[in-house]
Amino acid sequence: MYFDVLPEQKKTDWKGFERAVGAVFEESGYKVLADVRFKTERRFQIDIIAYDNYRCFFVDCKDHRYINPSKEEDFVDRQHVRAENFLRSNPELAYKKKFILLVSRNKAPSLIWHEAGREKILAVDFSALNDLLVNIHAYEDELYSF
Repeated sequence: MYFDVLPEQKKTDWKGFERAVGAVFEESGYKVLADVRFKTERRFQIDIIAYDNYRCFFVDCKDHRYINPSKEEDFVDRQHVRAENFLRSNPELAYKKKFILLVSRNKAPSLIWHEAGREKILAVDFSALNDLLVNIHAYEDELYSF
């Protein structure tokens, strides 16, 4: 279950939220591509692509108060398709360890109640994103990677 957003986050417009997510990645040393639009056989858009020398995150920003776990998996699957299509024309990122991550304005259960080894972390709430990146070595094997 997702919890209510913090009052200061409610005041942020959608693009402002995406910029804030990108800023957290940049502060952790990642290069950030925001609002990436491209076309293969159809048009695609990825909110954030953040990468360093070793990792590449394909981030889908969400504003849902609650996402059914099966729906969360659907969001991740669709982001995976977008990421694979992006990588076909951007092979320089293909050698990095690749992750799909949903970042929510609301509390996401995947990181809060996550039990190591039981399931993959698909989502993280914005307030926990910095902790995830600072402690990436502790979480890396638990994230959805491909």
